[in-house]
Amino acid sequence: MIEGQLALWLNIVTIVILAFVIANFTISIIVSLLAQKFINLQVKSRKIVLWLLVTLPWLSSICVALYFLRGYTNSTVFQSEAEYAHWHHMDIFNWLSWHGATLIIALVFTVYILGKKLIQLKRHHKDLVNLASISKPLSSDVIEIELPESSAFTAGFINKKCFITSGMLKEMTAEEVAVVLGHERAHAKMNDPLKKWLFSIFTAFFIPSLAAHLKLHMTLAMEQAADNAVVNSDIAPTFVASTLVKAARLNALYSPVKNNELVANFGADVLEQRVYFLLGQLNLKPVNKMLTAILVTFILAVCLSSIDGVHHLIETVLNH
Repeated sequence: MIEGQLALWLNIVTIVILAFVIANFTISIIVSLLAQKFINLQVKSRKIVLWLLVTLPWLSSICVALYFLRGYTNSTVFQSEAEYAHWHHMDIFNWLSWHGATLIIALVFTVYILGKKLIQLKRHHKDLVNLASISKPLSSDVIEIELPESSAFTAGFINKKCFITSGMLKEMTAEEVAVVLGHERAHAKMNDPLKKWLFSIFTAFFIPSLAAHLKLHMTLAMEQAADNAVVNSDIAPTFVASTLVKAARLNALYSPVKNNELVANFGADVLEQRVYFLLGQLNLKPVNKMLTAILVTFILAVCLSSIDGVHHLIETVLNH
């Protein structure tokens, strides 16, 4: 058993974990109900909303922790217990209680997720090193991979590079190659490989099916933004769309790097929506800021109002 200031901090961590679970559950329900609505948002707005959704459980739990900390540090233990019903004995922490079990499970799961992502990153780096033996630079930021398959992607967090296979260079015209490389340079400029990997870490704390939907929506937004970056006075949206369709036909699902959470590729991902976007067939709208603010406030309110009830329910079922 631990007493004193350390016990207070450990109990606060338990509160953070419960608040995180409540916020995660609430957001999961909201995303399940409104997932298809994301497609109708403008690309920039959609990215902001998606980042907000995956980080909101963390932000909500931090806000709840600060709220409880403020109450317990600005009053005596007895006053705090009277004000925050059921969260009694904040100055005592027992590892053999459900508080301790909750903290240990959360810690093990978090270490597992981070360890898995770091191993994924290490394997990705190894893949890129192996590709170096069959690659040659075409410019300072473009590398040709001598493979017959057709593929193009961007990788790297700091020293970002665009990769294209000799198979794709052979099958495409110079104009089409310019579109592909323009698309990949846009990914590099927007730091999409790093953002995609970080986004996959945040989504790993959601249930797998929901995480897959969130990652798919982010992939679509990133690909649409890169597609749009290529369009200018010399390159028409229809030509970019036709190049995209051709790339899909030329085995665009193939990639020399196996893990697509660490690369941004010019492939067949969400092909139909990307083509419709380029052809102007999607009526995209900006995000409703008022509705977004209400959503954030609602989730914070749910966490603050539910945390005590959830604690009391657990205390009723289990021994403290």
